[in-house]
Amino acid sequence: MTEAAPVDASPRLGPSALEAPAPPRRAAAAAGLLLAVLIIVGAWFVGGQQGFERMGFSGVNSSLLPKVGDPAPDFVTMLSDGSIVRLSDFRGQPVWLNFWGSWCPPCRSEMPDMEAAYKKLQPQGLVMLAVAVDEPASVSFDYAARNGATYLVASDPERKMTGSVYPIVNFPTHILIDREGIVRQIVLAELNTDEFIAYAETILQPSEAAT
Repeated sequence: MTEAAPVDASPRLGPSALEAPAPPRRAAAAAGLLLAVLIIVGAWFVGGQQGFERMGFSGVNSSLLPKVGDPAPDFVTMLSDGSIVRLSDFRGQPVWLNFWGSWCPPCRSEMPDMEAAYKKLQPQGLVMLAVAVDEPASVSFDYAARNGATYLVASDPERKMTGSVYPIVNFPTHILIDREGIVRQIVLAELNTDEFIAYAETILQPSEAAT
């Protein structure tokens, strides 16, 4: 009599039971994309809080500003001592015009270098006028005083005095004006002391009309 073959009663596990199902590739890709977007948006929001959205647009800024070789447009502004001056009041002197704000990290970073350069260049007749915008005058003046700025610091909180002729987009913006009131250089970048001094040479030299 033939014996029956033993029956394997152990449960048979299919492939789906032995391996955990991998998450769908599309879902994983979507999750990664969402994470990247959230990181970018978060970084942009934080940067915006620091004024980053108002920096770095040098191409746009240069197309809006007065052109090198043109007369510098006149404007009125208020100095930290409360006095009112016009840019044209400095005709006959080389003027380094700077637009800045204490909310701007590069502006804050270059302020010590700007002051060091001014101390070397002021004896040669250089006027350095730094106009702060987009913040209360008290904030600008207090920051400049606390950081030892001895050059002229002015304020135009809402750009009502300068905005129509100097629509600044990039910060800091440096505009170098010669003794005849002509724009000779526009620099849309943070500078160190040596760079301040080198650029200033373009307006410290006597004008051709005076020689």
